[in-house]
Amino acid sequence: MELTLARGNMEEKPQKISLEKLFEKLEAGGDKVFYFDRANNHKDLLKAVNFFEGKGRKAYLSEIKISLDEKDYIYELHII
Repeated sequence: MELTLARGNMEEKPQKISLEKLFEKLEAGGDKVFYFDRANNHKDLLKAVNFFEGKGRKAYLSEIKISLDEKDYIYELHII
């Protein structure tokens, strides 16, 4: 499964990353926090949480509001 990462600025194109690539980044060192675009399906992000918990990690998913508009948010996935 691939998820879309949140953009650093509006000019960037959205980048996709697989769960396996995210897990490789985790193996390089400790815990990590990843930010995902709101275009991702919430159910897919919950599957990602289950994926990392199945690998023996703890994963926490949150919505981060980036303005007062309810449509402006990103997802934060903190994996320990």
